[in-house]
Amino acid sequence: MNSMKGSKMNRINKHEHWKFTIYLAGYSNDREYRKEVIDKYGQLIDFIDPMCITWQDVNENVNPNVSDIWLIKRDKKLIDSCDIMVAKIEYLPYGEIQIGTIMEIMYAFDHGIPVFLISSEPKILNNAWLKFHYKKGFGSIDECFECVLGN
Repeated sequence: MNSMKGSKMNRINKHEHWKFTIYLAGYSNDREYRKEVIDKYGQLIDFIDPMCITWQDVNENVNPNVSDIWLIKRDKKLIDSCDIMVAKIEYLPYGEIQIGTIMEIMYAFDHGIPVFLISSEPKILNNAWLKFHYKKGFGSIDECFECVLGN
């Protein structure tokens, strides 16, 4: 576990009735994860889902030559505006790697935003680099939000 930078978690703990904001990080095509979280906990928590803007929307409204840069800058601003990050990392098909999610975790940690990690894979939860950058790891979505909500 990391020693937390900043005071966002302290601020959250002091405001039990305050509706806080969580940035949902994870594989861009894992729509089920995002839907489950928002459906179950959206009444209690404000969520920032960076996947709410699709690549088609970006390419129609942003020059395609700079869309990657635009998305990264936008996501960093969204992360900065949240109180907590919840990230889900799993092994992906065809050997794909969740580089964006890992970079978002590191960015949040470096900016004092507590990160809670969800993975069904103990090897991922026990990765030294990830463990250094997250506050707590969980095997399921429900376990994570029980902790976040203090249940």
